[in-house]
Amino acid sequence: MNAMSFSEMGLSALKRRQFDAAINMLRQALGEDADNLEARFGLARALHEKGSITEALGEYRAVLQSDEGHEDCLHHIARALLQKGDARGALNHVEVLLRSKPTDPHFLTLRAQALLALEHADDALSSLQTAAHHNPGSENIHRLMAECYRVNEDSEGERRAVEQLLRITPSSMTAANDLAVIDLREGHPMTAFETFEKILAQKPEHVEATLNRAIALTVMGGMDHDAIWDRVMDVCADMDDLDETRALADTLAKLPDAKRKGSAEATALIARAALAEVVI
Repeated sequence: MNAMSFSEMGLSALKRRQFDAAINMLRQALGEDADNLEARFGLARALHEKGSITEALGEYRAVLQSDEGHEDCLHHIARALLQKGDARGALNHVEVLLRSKPTDPHFLTLRAQALLALEHADDALSSLQTAAHHNPGSENIHRLMAECYRVNEDSEGERRAVEQLLRITPSSMTAANDLAVIDLREGHPMTAFETFEKILAQKPEHVEATLNRAIALTVMGGMDHDAIWDRVMDVCADMDDLDETRALADTLAKLPDAKRKGSAEATALIARAALAEVVI
């Protein structure tokens, strides 16, 4: 089998999201022809999507050594750097892309994510507003706008951004969960609970809604605490710091129902309400 067929098979596996097979085939292709940029970029993409960020960055940079203007490569390097926690490096790469495409909504959104990570929420919001003009209705853009407002402690702006998204996409369970979390934070656990119930009626294993429903019920009281939270520990097992959240819930549950809402314990638990991450 020649290098071209290994490359073609690897790229085909990448399209099917069969990352291990893609990595194996593309490495074999590069073993036969180290200058095959298409295969090297495909290998970088497969490693990236599999989560091998450091290895992917090495392959991306090898591509850039041969083609310094490779737009897709610059884009994915920026993504990878942001995922690795290097927001400054990500911003530097995406700014290069924006020189030639200053209104590209994907590049503007990635720029905003890097700026948010660098705690420049106002600049991020400006970038997102431009992105929204060129890609109206994007869930990621509206949710990131809401995050900018949340960082700036502008609850009205955050609510406005989420409500606008729901008007555009009424079926979005992610946006519905976001809005219910805002209701929960603003002291309306019953309103929030009703929304979480609707989400779970459509998708019983919805991770964020499962946790958030339990939080709302714990704040209100009057339910089978252990059964509700045992369900959370099962459905949300992959969430970070879940044991600590359960411990906060157990502490709040020791208070009489009438004294829970507005308590320091309730505030601490509500702060753990989950929003789905915006995919980079």
